[in-house]
Amino acid sequence: MERRNAFKVALLSATALTLIACSEATDEVLVYDSVGACVAAGQQDEAVCESEFEKAQSIHEGVAPRYAESNQCYSDFGHNRCYRSGSIWLPLMVGYMLAPRGGPAYISSQPLYRPSSDPNRFYTAADHRVGAASASGRAQAATSKVSQPAARTRTVARGGFGARAAGRGAGS
Repeated sequence: MERRNAFKVALLSATALTLIACSEATDEVLVYDSVGACVAAGQQDEAVCESEFEKAQSIHEGVAPRYAESNQCYSDFGHNRCYRSGSIWLPLMVGYMLAPRGGPAYISSQPLYRPSSDPNRFYTAADHRVGAASASGRAQAATSKVSQPAARTRTVARGGFGARAAGRGAGS
């Protein structure tokens, strides 16, 4: 009987979490692994694809997850998917997202990553999963997660991308 009650509580909790998660509004975003893929999708012209990629690339080192040791980064992103930048290790940027501003215009370009725990999906620097992309690059992302990420000031102290990680200040 106790096991049955525990199961009911777990089921109700999962249902409640699903309802909360599903109730958040989503925006249509465009996600690509390269400028070439963006151009080929035909949703934006080449100049926009290039400029938005450059925007994402320019903020990458400021927002990417930071690791003190290479093995910590490799644990989260895979071997040879990280590089050293000064005294820290960062994952490679493997794509970029163009988020909507309203109407046909896009802003909030940001770099995307693929953690080794979910290598077929894009994630933002803040560890927010982006929905599966269509051939045109269209995907869904939670509205609250599409704005440009804030610069990181903490280094991941041990393995675990995003919310699973413990951080420490730059002075620690």
